[in-house]
Amino acid sequence: MPSLRVIVPNRPGLLAEISECLASKGIDIEGVVVESHGEGALVRFEVSRDHDALEALSAAGYHAVTDDVVLAKIEDRAGALAHLSRRLAEANINIRAMHHVRRDSGHAVVAISTDDNARARELLGEALL
Repeated sequence: MPSLRVIVPNRPGLLAEISECLASKGIDIEGVVVESHGEGALVRFEVSRDHDALEALSAAGYHAVTDDVVLAKIEDRAGALAHLSRRLAEANINIRAMHHVRRDSGHAVVAISTDDNARARELLGEALL
């Protein structure tokens, strides 16, 4: 699944502006994470059309980059994330980014960006969405 990251100065109305930019082009936001770090902010989106989203955000003056992520479904229990992370580490697959997407019926969905998504998909085959 494509993921978009936008690094911007943190200020009120930022998420409204970025999401309105995407909506004006008919781009669905399937997931979003916003993290502020002092004066800056990182906004991550899973979107329906990453190329169109990248073009729309760039045209609006935002610095955005895309990244392919692996969506994995894990049990919603203590230690499940540790188990998933350990499996990747033992296969020498580096996690570049990971975030929680949602919880649903005893399971959690996480989006993972690695240095080798093809191997991560192979390793996590049964857990992938």
